[in-house]
Amino acid sequence: MSLDIDKIILHSLRQGGDGQPHADTRSQTLPPDEAVQGLMAELHRIYNGKGGKGFGFFANPEATVADLADGIDAPKQPSPEFRIALEQLLDEQTEFVPFSVTVTQMLVKQLVEHALDEQGVLLFAKYNYVGVDYLLIALLEGKESVTVSEALELRHIQYLDIGKLNLVARIDLTEWKTQPDSRRYITFSKGRIGRKLGDFFMDLLGAREGMDAKIQNKGLLQAVEDYCDSRQLEPTERNDYKKQVFKYCTEQASAGEEIEIKELSAELPDDGDLDFYSFIGQEYELEERFPADRSTLRGLTKFVGSGGGLTLSFEQKLLNSRVFYDPQTDTLTIKGVPPNLKDQLLRQS
Repeated sequence: MSLDIDKIILHSLRQGGDGQPHADTRSQTLPPDEAVQGLMAELHRIYNGKGGKGFGFFANPEATVADLADGIDAPKQPSPEFRIALEQLLDEQTEFVPFSVTVTQMLVKQLVEHALDEQGVLLFAKYNYVGVDYLLIALLEGKESVTVSEALELRHIQYLDIGKLNLVARIDLTEWKTQPDSRRYITFSKGRIGRKLGDFFMDLLGAREGMDAKIQNKGLLQAVEDYCDSRQLEPTERNDYKKQVFKYCTEQASAGEEIEIKELSAELPDDGDLDFYSFIGQEYELEERFPADRSTLRGLTKFVGSGGGLTLSFEQKLLNSRVFYDPQTDTLTIKGVPPNLKDQLLRQS
């Protein structure tokens, strides 16, 4: 893995006697030794493969002021404090350690305002991966476990649980500087408490939400359906085409990579006149690349639905062969019930 660490430091968050979050800060960066390199490589891998991330960009304070002047109901004006501190770091007006301490203090303030009780080791890392510069901010939870010593004695140990990454944000510094109009160079985990954690990151970073990965995936599914319709594909051909799209997208997700529309189009058959990439054009408002959303992508190969205590899921190719739908009576008929379900039904009856 071509990952080069520029600067990395650890601070910690704890709950004080007053019940409020407090920070203990370190005065020196960590040396990029083997342990640090291994930690960062694993954090980068896990975060790349993490689903459900939010996307955003630094808000333009002048645009907010203009909206207010025009009588438009604008959201609470984002604070530029983080962006200014980051610009000073990148312009070498401040060092990495004081920058991390300043942001830690900002983070503690936001935790109080959002009534979030988060504790653990706070990591700041500026690093480069395959030519792209990143700034990663992550809160790592500490866990206790038991190990066996060489003398075959049990010992309690403390370790960092990096698999969860509930509170983490990353800024693609390269994209921010080279594509200032991008709406996705900030990513953050929405975490186990959903919208509340998203609001926290937006306020901390002085950002606004940008690209919605789930909407992008839904747009891709609609574009695939429309393209199949335009080519008047037979049911079998349509299913095969969708399976190819699904295979590419899930392989990208498994590799921690994003869906690249142009790359996807190159792997798909076309009718000789119009390939998938050209068909999409501007009409579907799809980004050139976006993360795969596995739950949405299931719609390429399966029919899925639930409600009223009933959950159904079956391969699309089974429609009109083993599964039949009558819209007049709103009834599904299934021929060939799965053996395990059949066994349950027979025992119950």
